[in-house]
Amino acid sequence: MVSMFRRPAAWLCAVLALLCLISAVWIVRLEWQLPWTLLFADANSLPLEALTVRNNTLPRMAMALLAGGGSAAATMLMQQLMRNPLASDSTLAVSSGAQTALVLATVAAPSLLLYGASAVAFGGAAAALGAVLWLSARRDLMPLTVILAGLVVSLYLGSLTGIVMLFFSEETRGVMQWGSGSLVQDSWADTLQLLWRTAAAALLVAALLKPLSAMSLSDEQAVALGIPVKKIRLLALGAAAFLSANVVAFVGMMGFVGLAAATLVRQTGFRTLPARLPAAFALGALMLMLTDNGLMLLKHYYQTDLPAGAVTALIGAPLLLWLMMKAPERPVFQTASEPAPVRLHASPLLRRLPLLALAALLLALFVGRNEGWMPVIDTDYLSFRYPRVLLAAATGTMLALTGVMLQRLTQNPMASPELLGISSGTAFGAMTAVLLFDITSGSGLFWLAGIASALATLGLLMLLNRNNGLAPEKVLLTGMAMAALADAAIRLWTASGDFRVQQMLIWMSGSTYQATPQSAAAVALLALLLMFAVLPLQRWLGLLSLNATVAQSTGVNVATARLVLIALCAILTALATLLIGPLSFVGLLAPHLANMLGARLPAQQLRSAALLGAAVMILADWLGRQLMFPYEVPAGLMATLLGGAYFMLMMRRL
Repeated sequence: MVSMFRRPAAWLCAVLALLCLISAVWIVRLEWQLPWTLLFADANSLPLEALTVRNNTLPRMAMALLAGGGSAAATMLMQQLMRNPLASDSTLAVSSGAQTALVLATVAAPSLLLYGASAVAFGGAAAALGAVLWLSARRDLMPLTVILAGLVVSLYLGSLTGIVMLFFSEETRGVMQWGSGSLVQDSWADTLQLLWRTAAAALLVAALLKPLSAMSLSDEQAVALGIPVKKIRLLALGAAAFLSANVVAFVGMMGFVGLAAATLVRQTGFRTLPARLPAAFALGALMLMLTDNGLMLLKHYYQTDLPAGAVTALIGAPLLLWLMMKAPERPVFQTASEPAPVRLHASPLLRRLPLLALAALLLALFVGRNEGWMPVIDTDYLSFRYPRVLLAAATGTMLALTGVMLQRLTQNPMASPELLGISSGTAFGAMTAVLLFDITSGSGLFWLAGIASALATLGLLMLLNRNNGLAPEKVLLTGMAMAALADAAIRLWTASGDFRVQQMLIWMSGSTYQATPQSAAAVALLALLLMFAVLPLQRWLGLLSLNATVAQSTGVNVATARLVLIALCAILTALATLLIGPLSFVGLLAPHLANMLGARLPAQQLRSAALLGAAVMILADWLGRQLMFPYEVPAGLMATLLGGAYFMLMMRRL
C-alpha cells in the first residue's frame, strides 16, 4: 500500500480509464440498437436514433477528453511558469474575459452572437490576456507581476459581469448556464476545431520544453545559459492562454478540473515538466469524461440534466483531498522569482491613510444625492447611513487583516480569505438554509446556518491537515478543494433559475442593505477587538513569512502559531461573509496595495491594509448607492471596480 502512494499516477489513470470505458460502453449500448458494424456507415442509411449517437454522444465524449485535458495541461503550464501551486487555467483572466464578452454582447450587442458564441468568447479571452500582458510588461513578465495582473483583471471583469447580471438577470440567464460548463454537442465540428487547436498548442509547448525546464529553478540561471527568458515566457504564456481560451470558448468554464488534475499530478511525485504535462492532460481528460458520462447516465435514468463544469468538483475535490492525506510530502513550489513590487521609500500616501479613511467616512455620512450632488447634514439621513458605513468599514477591515495574515503565513501572493474554504462553506450553509428550508435571509436562523457551516468547514480543514502540521500549501489546497465542492452546489443552484437565487446573488455581491444600528455597532466593535487581537501576533507573521525553519530556530512553536493564525483567519472570514457575502477583492489586494505604498513590516502592513480595506469598502458602498440612484450597486462589486482600477494604475507606474 505504501509503494502505491509513492507514485500512484499510473494506477489512478488506469482506474479512471477503466471507469470511463465501462461508462462509455454502457451509454452507447443504451442508445445504439443496430449492429456495431454500422456505427460508421453512411448517414443517409441510418435512423435518427443512430445519428444521435454519432453526432451527439460520441463527439461529446471526445470533447470531454479534449476539454479536460486542455484545462489540466494549461493549468500545469501556468503553475510551472508562475512557480505557484495555486495558479490555474484562469490565472490569466481568460475565463473572466470570455464570460464578460458574452454577457456584454447578450445585453448590448446581440448581433455579435450571429458570428457564434465561441467567437465572441474567444475575443473576450484574448482581450483579457492582452490587458494582463500590458500590465506586466514594465516588469518583464515576471511571475509575481503576471499573477497579480491576472488576478486583478479577473476580479475586475467578474465584478463588471456581476453588475450587468444583477440588472439584466433574465437576459443573461443563458450565460449563467454557460458559465457552469456544458459539453453537449450537435456535430463533430467543434470537437475537431478544438482538436487541431490543442495540437497546435502542444507543438509550441513541445518546442519550448527544454528552455522551460531550465527556467524552473530561477531566471538568473536561465539567462546565464543564454535562454531569452522574457521571450520564452511570453510564448509559453500565450500557449497556455490559447489552450485555456479555446476550451472556455467551446464548452464554457470547466471549473475545478484543471487545478485538481494538475495538483494530483504534483502530489503523485512527477518532478519534471515533460513528465507532468502529459500526465496532467491524461488525468484531466479522464476526470472530465467520467464526470460527463455519469451525468449522461443520470439524465437517461432520472431525467436530471446538470452542467458538467459545476459537477466536476464533486469528483476532483474528494479525490484530491483523499490523495493529499495519503501521499507522502512533496517539495513545495518556489512561489516567486522576484520581490513583490514595493517602493524603496514609503509613499506619502501611506502616512495619510488615516486621513483618507476619515475623509471617506465623512463623505459617506454627509454627502448624498437628491436632485444633484450636495452635502446633506440631517439626523434622519444619518440614521439610515451610519449603519451601512460602519458595516462596510468593519467588513473591509476584517477581510484585509485576513489577507495580510494568509499571504505572510503561506508566503503566497495569491492567498486570500476565500482560499481557506471558509467563505464558500459559509455561503453554502446560508444558501442551503434559504433554498431548502425557506429561511429568510438575514434572520437568526440564517446566521446560525452560516456559523454552523463555517465551523464545520474549519473543523474539516483542521482534521484533514492534522498530520502535516498545518503546512501552508496543504492548508490552502485543502481549502480550495472544499471551496470547489461548495461552489459546485452554488453554481448548480444559480443555473437552476430559482427566483430566490436572485436575492442570494445580491447578498453574494456584497450588499450592506440589511445593516441595522445594533448589528452595525456590534460588528464594528468586534472588528476593532479582533484587530487588537491580531496586532500582537506580528512577530509570528514576520518570522513565518521568512520560513518555518527560521521561525522554529527563534523559539516559535510553528504548529501552534499556524493553528492560532488560521483560526483567526477563519473567524474573520466567516463573520465578513455572513455580513456582506463572499467577497474576493479586499482580502486579496488590500495587502498588496499596502505593500506597494511601502508598508513592509507586519504591524505596519496590518494597520495600512485595514485602513485601505475600510476606506475602499466605505467609498464603494457610498458610490454604489449614488451612481445609479435610486437603484443600487452592491458594495462588493463596486469595491472591485474602485480598488481594481487603482491597483492597475499603480502596477503600471511601479
